[in-house]
Amino acid sequence: MAGTVSVLGGEIAADAARRRAETDGVERARQGESRERRLAPGLWQIDTLLGGWPEVNAVFLLEGESPCLVETGPQLDAPVVVAALARRGLGPEDLAWVVVTHVHLDHAGAVGEIAGAFPSARIVAHERGVRHLADPTRLVEAAGRVYGERLDSLYGRMTPVPPERLQAAADQEVIELGAGRRLRLIESPGHAKHHLAVLDESSGALLVGDAVGVQIPGGEALRPATPPDDFDLGRALGSLRRFAQLGPEQVVLTHYGPAGPPDQVLAESERQLHLWSEIAREAYREEASVDHLEEALRARIRPRQRALPERLAAVQLLTGWRSNAAGLWGWLERERRAGEAGSGPARGGSRA
Repeated sequence: MAGTVSVLGGEIAADAARRRAETDGVERARQGESRERRLAPGLWQIDTLLGGWPEVNAVFLLEGESPCLVETGPQLDAPVVVAALARRGLGPEDLAWVVVTHVHLDHAGAVGEIAGAFPSARIVAHERGVRHLADPTRLVEAAGRVYGERLDSLYGRMTPVPPERLQAAADQEVIELGAGRRLRLIESPGHAKHHLAVLDESSGALLVGDAVGVQIPGGEALRPATPPDDFDLGRALGSLRRFAQLGPEQVVLTHYGPAGPPDQVLAESERQLHLWSEIAREAYREEASVDHLEEALRARIRPRQRALPERLAAVQLLTGWRSNAAGLWGWLERERRAGEAGSGPARGGSRA
C-alpha cells in the first residue's frame, strides 16, 4: 500500500558505525540480567531489554497454581525472559499459560521460543490473531517491510507454534490461575483489530498492551501508537471507554509499566488520540499523503515532556512520526473509500 512501505524511513535509520555500536550494546545487555519489579502481590513486571534499552519493553508474570506470562517480548529477548522466569522459580513444566495482547513482534515475537522452553503452556491470543502464531510468514514479511535491516538486530523473527498448543480467545474469556485468581481478557481493538487487554481481577491491574499508548521513563509524556495497517480511531476510543468502565487499580503499559492514576491516564490517552487524529484529518484534506501527514504532525504536535536524548531512538521505534502518520493515513483512506461507496463514515469518523 502506497505510503506504508519503509514506515520508519529516516526516523531511526543510522549510519554503519552507529548500527555497529548499537548491535554491540544490544548483545552486552542481553548477556546480562533483566530487572523484575513487583507491581502487586503475585504480579511481576520483567524488563526484556529490547534493543539493549532498559525500561522500554515489558512482559508480565502472574503467579498462581497455574502461572501465566502476559506478552513474550521479541524473539531476540527470549533468553532474558526465560532467565527471569527461572529466577522466579519457574522450571520447564511450571508455566501453564502464555497470553499475548496482540501479535506484533515486540509483544509476541518470542512466542515460539517461550512455547519451546515451557512445553506445558497453552498459548492464548485473540481469535483474529492466533493464526499468525501458527504461520507467521505474512506477519514477518510485513515487519520486514517496516523495519528493514533493523528487524534482525532489534526484534528477530517469529518461530511458529504448533497449532495444538494455541487457544483462540474471545472477549470476556476468563483464565483461571487457581486459588481464586482469575484473568479476564478484554477485547480492545483500535491499535490493532486483534488486540486484547488482560485484567488481573485479584489486584485490579489492567495490562493494556498498546491500546493506551506509549510512555517510557525518560521519554515523552503519553503518546498514542497508531501504526498501519489496522489503526481505527473509533475502536480505539471505544476501548479506552471500556477500560474506564472496568475501574482498574492500575493501567499498565507494555511500553512501559504503570502509567499513573487510571482515570487521568485514560482521559489523557483519549485527548491525545483526538489531537493527533484531528491534525491528521486536517492535513489529509490539504494533501492525502503520508508525507504530508507526517510533516503536519511534526509541526503541530508540541511534546508535553521532552525526551532525554538517549531515549529518543526508543520513542521513535515504538511510536514514531512516520509510523503514526502511516496508520492515521490508512484510517482516513478507509473512511474516504467507505464514504465514496455510500456506506457513510467508517468507524472512527465520529467523536461520539
